[in-house]
Amino acid sequence: MSVEPTAPTTRHLGHIARLVSLRWLSIGVMLAIALGAEPLFGIRVPLVPVLIVSAALGAWNLLARRATLENGRWHVLLELLIDLAAWTSFLYLTGGATNPLISLLLPLIAVGAAVLPAAQTWLLSLLAVGAYTWLWNHHLPLGLQDPAQAVHWHLAGMWVTFALSAAVVTWYVSRMTQAMRLRDQALAEAREKRLRSERILAMANLAAGAAHEMGTPLATMKLLVDGLRSGDNPAQADEDLALMSQQIGHCREILTRLAEAGGRPRPESARRTALGPWLDALINTLRTQRPDLRVSRTQADATADLIADTALDQAMRNLINNAASAAPDTPVDISTTCHGELLQVRIADRGAGMPAAVLATLNAPESRRHLPSEGLGIGLMLSISAIEQLGGSLEYTPRHGGGTIATVTLPTASP
Repeated sequence: MSVEPTAPTTRHLGHIARLVSLRWLSIGVMLAIALGAEPLFGIRVPLVPVLIVSAALGAWNLLARRATLENGRWHVLLELLIDLAAWTSFLYLTGGATNPLISLLLPLIAVGAAVLPAAQTWLLSLLAVGAYTWLWNHHLPLGLQDPAQAVHWHLAGMWVTFALSAAVVTWYVSRMTQAMRLRDQALAEAREKRLRSERILAMANLAAGAAHEMGTPLATMKLLVDGLRSGDNPAQADEDLALMSQQIGHCREILTRLAEAGGRPRPESARRTALGPWLDALINTLRTQRPDLRVSRTQADATADLIADTALDQAMRNLINNAASAAPDTPVDISTTCHGELLQVRIADRGAGMPAAVLATLNAPESRRHLPSEGLGIGLMLSISAIEQLGGSLEYTPRHGGGTIATVTLPTASP
């Protein structure tokens, strides 16, 4: 059996904030009638009581602005009941059911129907009907200096009431619709991240299993290479065998990291590091795989700190390696900048570049889930996941003069 929570969510706070804004309009209408009815239209209203009702509603509105998640789930209904009580008091002082402004109780019910559960909406409706019925026989009559104008002013009041009702309903419903669109967008983004995380987890488990299976063949190769190195070989052969042994060792290190990382929560490997030494270590590690790697560095703030882990390290090495493969004959340009609490690392190449349609696909979150699970697709998906897990983002842009720029944005580490 599900139990409804007793505390409102942030959605209820949004409703209360809109009601607070709407209530200032109600107070403005009450004050306008109290201060302008007699000098402008010759309609006498009890000024002091109306001002007291308006002031009391304004004071409550200032308190309602301080609503927090600790308020009960009935708070939205309470706010609407306060409005109903205030308007009932105002209408009692200004003609009761004969005042055309009594129709302003309808927008109050419409707002309640949009934000309240069914039971609370019916309660509000019944109380509003009861207030209307009570005002039919209990009210202070309006004092008209010219009774012959009563019908004219009543029709004018009906027009004003219709205009106010239309404005209130349009404003409130449009604000609610906008809030719902933002909520749906946030839900869609959360769903997208969950699907991507599930796909990454499946690949991580597959990688961990593959790492274990490849361990034995690599160990056999290492034994064979070491055996060959122990024989009487030409100098060139010894150099080649040494390189093979080094690369096999590097492969075994990669497989070990894969096996350890498979299924393990990433925060365990997170660490605080300075931007400059971190990039130096990434480039040095990558040079063991491709000795011909050339890098041009431009660094604005090498002392800035960030939070990195093994997955982010691998993602950055993949991006640098992709840039080097795009233009092997030119250096990879890496520049870093720091903007407040954000670090940006730009990895630029002088390759052939990417078509605009491909760039749009790579930069659109809704399209990334459909990248192919091989080649650039899987590598890019893993890189994006690693960067976003640490609160960052990845964006591809064309480079002036040819090539592509991969911009990685990461938060700086808290002091």
